[in-house]
Amino acid sequence: MAQVMAEKCSFSASATSNTPLRSVSTEKTCPVFTQEVDPVLLKNSLDDRVAYLTDFLNFTTHDQEVITKIAPLINGIIPGLVDDLYAKLFEFDITKKVFMNRNHGFDGPLPEKLEDLTLESAQIKFRKVFMKAWARRVLTADYSSGKTWAYMDKVGIMHTGASPFKHQRTMGVAPLNVPYRDIALALGVVQTILQTAVLQLPEETANMQVKIDAVAAINKVLWIQNDLFARHYIDE
Repeated sequence: MAQVMAEKCSFSASATSNTPLRSVSTEKTCPVFTQEVDPVLLKNSLDDRVAYLTDFLNFTTHDQEVITKIAPLINGIIPGLVDDLYAKLFEFDITKKVFMNRNHGFDGPLPEKLEDLTLESAQIKFRKVFMKAWARRVLTADYSSGKTWAYMDKVGIMHTGASPFKHQRTMGVAPLNVPYRDIALALGVVQTILQTAVLQLPEETANMQVKIDAVAAINKVLWIQNDLFARHYIDE
């Protein structure tokens, strides 16, 4: 085993729960030295995992501030974002057929054949409501709160075929079961739409530096959300 001349800079769950975001600084967390990370904690502790993710991506209080600043300027695109994403998912039978399963909380009619499922179907409209809520939360969440990351982690769990919600398990409600491949692709579509919306803002509304910072901050959030999907699909 190679020797590492390093002081330990462990990711503390207690620190994560209180203030998971670092302030902007020119100093590194552990200058010169290599940080030691416990892979078992990364796998089993959400707090430690989020601390590692935010530190690795350098997601700081500045990113939170710039997302908060840009959110009101692009919030209006969310309905169109969701419509565009579902239109893309309907282009392929492999992604469209997921929507043939009944969603928890939806008691309306379901089509019997895939070709009868349309973007105007009742359950699709129902699902879009939740997708819009997730997108708005990405733009308005308090990323210094552990509750935000717990929510994003549950979003990951609920797409794997295992429900994170006790009431669903008690009632025997079938959760979503979406392949990780398609989850990652969907996040890619969301990322492109949000990036484009930010970059198209007029200069008098947001200068280029604000746009650059906003694109970077939103990308970091989406990559963290991507990991909070992946951790429930991939056996590390």
